[in-house]
Amino acid sequence: MALVNTPGGFGVVLLGATSMLGQAFLRHRGTHPVHALVRTPDGRDWGDGVHVVQGDLHSLPDALFPSYPYVVLHLATKQRDSDGTGFERTNVEGTRLLLERLTGDCRGVLYGSSMSVYGLGPHEGVTEDHPLRPHTALARSRVAAEALVMEHAVQRGLHAALLRPRFLLGRGDRFVLPAMVKLVKRGVQAGDDAVAFSFIDVDDLGSILWRLARRMVETPRPEQQAFNVGYAQRLARSEFLGTLAQGLGLPDPTVKVSVPDWLLHGLREDSSKRARAVAERLELLTRSQCLDVTRLAAVPGLEDLVSRSPVDALRGALNAFRS
Repeated sequence: MALVNTPGGFGVVLLGATSMLGQAFLRHRGTHPVHALVRTPDGRDWGDGVHVVQGDLHSLPDALFPSYPYVVLHLATKQRDSDGTGFERTNVEGTRLLLERLTGDCRGVLYGSSMSVYGLGPHEGVTEDHPLRPHTALARSRVAAEALVMEHAVQRGLHAALLRPRFLLGRGDRFVLPAMVKLVKRGVQAGDDAVAFSFIDVDDLGSILWRLARRMVETPRPEQQAFNVGYAQRLARSEFLGTLAQGLGLPDPTVKVSVPDWLLHGLREDSSKRARAVAERLELLTRSQCLDVTRLAAVPGLEDLVSRSPVDALRGALNAFRS
């Protein structure tokens, strides 16, 4: 599709356009043009103003970078090591190559990171100043990529925003809500009533990213910081599962499953990759994962999204799941 430039506006270079968050970002883009990097065009209708460029982080075409002011949204991260090659080549070296290619028209970089950079939970209201203690290879690659983005932004006088969500729900979610719905149908609650976590609907985050991108273009002085991402109000596990049960017309879960610390520790230290993966999933299910999002809520124009009721957002995500 031909690119349509909006006079006096800006564009976005989007990496990870086919991801759950990348698609949400495109749904909320308005009139701003987008250069979207994809490995293989799949014939989908990308819409007016979206210029699809074929390539990857290790072969970035010149056509990816527009000749007018733009912001980079970097979501092209490797999430699962299904091929056994690790995360460094894509998440770290790929980020380095991207940063080296940015032109003088770039105003800033938004990087899609994760709460996993803070390390093992439980986390109760963790802030962005919490020490980074990544426990997995994926989390370590995210920390390294964050450092590259921040260092480049400081050296070049660019804006930089490191986005650290915990759970994304909503349209395109194939993992979080489906797993929780499966538990509800089995009458199981993983974790006790005090367990709580932070999440955000992917479409709300898509809107947040656009507002942050616009701020990078409109604010002369570079702002370089990390942002925890989620709703200001945390959601207790019992309330989360109760809302799902009500929406599905099922009774509240009656079987509560707790996982002792000694079991998690044993699984983490096991030499089996499968055991370590199980430990990671159990920790997410049975330990609180709560973020302090005060910094994000303080950004002008974001308070309405951050202050949204998590119960209302969950009901909307459940409707998207059922449809």
